[in-house]
Amino acid sequence: LPIHAAGSLLLAAGLGRYAAMATARLGPRRTRALAAGSVAVLATLAAGSSGWQVLRERRAVAALPPPPTGGRARNVVLIVWDTVRAYSLADHGYSRPTTPNLSRCVERGVQYLYTIAPAPWTIPSHTSFFTGRWPMQLDSQWKMKLETADPTLAEYLASRGYQTAGFAANTNCCTYESGLDRGFAHYEDYSLAPLALLGRTVPGAWLVRQALRRGGWYHAEKWARLQSRDAGGINDAFLAWLDRRRADRPFFAFLNYFDAHEPYLPPPDFAGRFGTRLVARRDYEFLLDYTTIQKGSAPKRDIIMARDAYDDCIAYLDEKLGRLMAELGRRGLLAETEVIITSDHGEGFGDHGIVGHSYSLYLDEIGVPLVILSPDAPAGRKVFDVVSLRDIPATVVDRLGLAEHSPFPGRSLAACWVNRPGQDAGDLTSPAFAEQVSRATPRPQRGPGGIFPGFQMSIIASGDHYIRDGAGNERLYHLFQDPYERHEILGSHDPKPDLTPYRRKLLKVLVENPGTTEIERAYLDDFRRSLRSLVRDPSGEAPAIDSYRGRP
Repeated sequence: LPIHAAGSLLLAAGLGRYAAMATARLGPRRTRALAAGSVAVLATLAAGSSGWQVLRERRAVAALPPPPTGGRARNVVLIVWDTVRAYSLADHGYSRPTTPNLSRCVERGVQYLYTIAPAPWTIPSHTSFFTGRWPMQLDSQWKMKLETADPTLAEYLASRGYQTAGFAANTNCCTYESGLDRGFAHYEDYSLAPLALLGRTVPGAWLVRQALRRGGWYHAEKWARLQSRDAGGINDAFLAWLDRRRADRPFFAFLNYFDAHEPYLPPPDFAGRFGTRLVARRDYEFLLDYTTIQKGSAPKRDIIMARDAYDDCIAYLDEKLGRLMAELGRRGLLAETEVIITSDHGEGFGDHGIVGHSYSLYLDEIGVPLVILSPDAPAGRKVFDVVSLRDIPATVVDRLGLAEHSPFPGRSLAACWVNRPGQDAGDLTSPAFAEQVSRATPRPQRGPGGIFPGFQMSIIASGDHYIRDGAGNERLYHLFQDPYERHEILGSHDPKPDLTPYRRKLLKVLVENPGTTEIERAYLDDFRRSLRSLVRDPSGEAPAIDSYRGRP
């Protein structure tokens, strides 16, 4: 309800105390009447708010232009498994059978074995594959929302007559406040389940937590705390929308699933499928509090337990994917729908001394799955070219026959299908570029543990993963020979390999894609200058940290 600003003002002014004193003087009968009237007003506001959402959706659908005509007016379903890394999927060589249903999709579609997310966390990655722009062009890593004038995929498809709907389980980053709802006539984020509604107040949240923990319903506590829903709930909401949508229009649906994101609490039927079984109450409480604890000091057994529970959550996601695909097939929709299954970023479990995500550009954080099922795509095709999620909008409009006058940069990933297996796509797709930056410390600076780099950028070229940070530190890994990045080339080879080709390719991306004014001023312009100086003089060293203008 749009009353939170007024409520905050009243609380800040301390008027609640005086209102309570005035209410107490009314007497029992009048107090009850006032309470009943307040509840009635709130119920009216709630009904009016929900009714307004329904009315707005109907108006948006009624105002849509005519839908595309011809045989390529297909539907699009974009499925995003939030925080699912490629390393933990069976069809990527993982030893655990976590994803049998995804493997069946691989047999019927096209699988991209080396897919790079443009950022190691949710908002910048989503904004990139919604607009086709790099995060530095959107400033979404800092602003924590999508504010660009560039159109989103949902907006573009709506302008072409598509009915659009989004269903987001990530209430940390994918709600309407983030701007990711732009272009969706129908958008569901916060859950309206009774537990979620009760959990939106401080005393209600306490009561919910105590009741669910006493009953051992830890999986329910996770979703009540998040005010969200699991994969089964997202599927139900999407299918219910399908039942009432206009059947005379193609649709674009975005489904964001949050089950594999911390806290890793799988449903009881899936808990303990892989590795550690959750037994003691302490185990569940550790996972529920995983977001806020100091993971560096956690016992190794607990981190292993978290990884095992993470795999259990992926298995649950996979089971719900199988059910969804079966239902779409039963309805006859798969024959006329482009289905894209991917993730926004991965997750670290100490592989490089890092637990969680948003901290690095190692492949455990930016290496994600990507499977595309298309009515006329080659079934069972595996693509070994390294690709970027940034190309999703360009791919969608290409597959729909709407690429003419498209506002999206990038290239269609379908270009990889026309090549022979094993043939390099070359410049047919966007560069596999990624960026990680912290707004609090965008520039390199010295600290008690040495130099904090401030930000990192990486690119994959010639089968190698090149990472360079704001302090000039560089790392290089063989992508195919060392996919888990356990052996850093620069530290193990003498003489050192020539880094000029990697620096040049990274520089090309930064020159062709300038950042926002704020990003350029903060760090990008200086970083580009230092990189250009190295490309011109390959024997030179990166500028020292003190040479950055305006450093802290």
